[in-house]
Amino acid sequence: MKKAKWSLVLSFVLALSLVLSACGSSSSKDSEKGSSSELAKDQTLTMSINADIPTLDPNLATDTTSTNAIEMTEAGLTRMHDNKFEWDLAKGAPKVSADKKTYTFTLRDAKWSDGKPITAQDFVYGWQRQNDPKAKPAYNFLFASVGIKNAAKIEDSTNKAFYGKYEKLGVKALDDKTLQVTLEQAAPPFFYSILSQPQFMPQREDFVKKQGNKYATSTDTLLYSGPFVLSKWEKGTGWTYKKNKDYWNAKSTKLQTVNFKVVKETGTAINMYKTGQSDIVQLSAEFIDQFKKQYPKEIQTATNPGTYYLYINEKTNKYLKNLNLRKALNAAIDRQGLTSAILNDGSVPSNYVVPKNFVNGPDGKDFRSKHPDGFSAGEASEAKTYWNKAKKELGIKTLKINFLSQDTSKAKQIDAYVANQIKKNLPGVTVDVNEQPWANYLKLNNEFKYDIAFSGWFPDYQDPMTYLDMWTTGNPMNTIGWSNKKFDGLIKDAQTDTADTTKRWNDLVSAEELMMSEYPIVPLFQQGYTWSQKSYVKGYSQPSYGPEFDFAKAYILKH
Repeated sequence: MKKAKWSLVLSFVLALSLVLSACGSSSSKDSEKGSSSELAKDQTLTMSINADIPTLDPNLATDTTSTNAIEMTEAGLTRMHDNKFEWDLAKGAPKVSADKKTYTFTLRDAKWSDGKPITAQDFVYGWQRQNDPKAKPAYNFLFASVGIKNAAKIEDSTNKAFYGKYEKLGVKALDDKTLQVTLEQAAPPFFYSILSQPQFMPQREDFVKKQGNKYATSTDTLLYSGPFVLSKWEKGTGWTYKKNKDYWNAKSTKLQTVNFKVVKETGTAINMYKTGQSDIVQLSAEFIDQFKKQYPKEIQTATNPGTYYLYINEKTNKYLKNLNLRKALNAAIDRQGLTSAILNDGSVPSNYVVPKNFVNGPDGKDFRSKHPDGFSAGEASEAKTYWNKAKKELGIKTLKINFLSQDTSKAKQIDAYVANQIKKNLPGVTVDVNEQPWANYLKLNNEFKYDIAFSGWFPDYQDPMTYLDMWTTGNPMNTIGWSNKKFDGLIKDAQTDTADTTKRWNDLVSAEELMMSEYPIVPLFQQGYTWSQKSYVKGYSQPSYGPEFDFAKAYILKH
């Protein structure tokens, strides 16, 4: 998923945002069980973040900021917590047919925030709306990724027999409490975890249709089914969550209020933390040493599967269709300098699509085991060689590049470094940096109004596919315009041959090899982060996939 997280993501906000990134594999493991510490009377958590919520409509959410807000306020069949799925609106494991293609879920007693019961038909409507072109779904390729019956054909605009016929999707309400899901083949290993994503959450037809174009645009044009409700949303300024007393598992929610304040400047966020105006703050390089001395018991560091890179727009920039030019851009950037001098937060250089230490294959080895260092295009000297070849092939001597990015202080530091590296190592190339607020950045990115763009991806589920299928031809997340039919075939085989886990894994490895032989993106780094968290904040989870940050089971001790 895009990161504004920069999700795909980022998220999605940028993982470099001012709030504690939830992409890590670390979490505050303190449990209220057996603890003699007294809970604070005021269960309020305050955090700073560098971007507003782009959307709260599950059909439109493509970034981690939006997704995180939806996952905290809505419920699905499952919910992710501490890197594992838990049964949420589903009572427990479904009944599975002998051919392992049909899954029948029983729903628990639960209700919407207006008091009406959540039914199996609400899931059917939500899933069908995600596959109705008129509802403008932006992330529905996940239905095909998991193999929901007919999803791929319904989402394929060239398939006249099926396109848009969402009623043929493999989901059915047998009664109010029984939901039947049919797949094209045996479920992939990430099936239950992906059901926690907003795209698979229920939506209530009567409410959605009554709101019309206003649906999910404000706090009172939404229905809530999760641990929190959105009580206030001042766009551009911040938002507030309140505990949802009607959530079926409300007893597990200790926090009464969670405040998010939009703060784009890191220095301002740091001052808020120091003066007690916020409880968690993301640290940038220039503050880390200071915090290690001043707050040694509060500072924490972790790495996670969030990956960052540059998009290369091959769709509308004819020059970027040239392989040698794309290789030149890849070789021009000193990633070690970026991670050590600019970030200094635990991030590591990357030359790959699928991150390290994210998921192991059938052989028990990490996905990166065959290519641990990725697919480097070479050093700066080789960048000039590629650039000279590209100039000759394209018949040019100079090139102007429009570099799209976000307007946060951390992004600006990265932008300046990357732009300088390109100009320094590719003589004759000029870079115009266009830094935009997150929502506008997404709009320009989706409209291909850029040449290169700083971006990132946060996994939707724990499988290499979440990093790879987005680059297939026609995928709505493929906003670089790259297309390779052999790559498409490898991904399709991996989606359909789920029973042969070794072949599936090898197909995904081959797909990444093929993709990076054409360098359609410029991998930069795998995310690390350092943050400071007040010692009285407990139970705050940072999953490696699912929500970017999970405060559904967090609590505040008396202090």
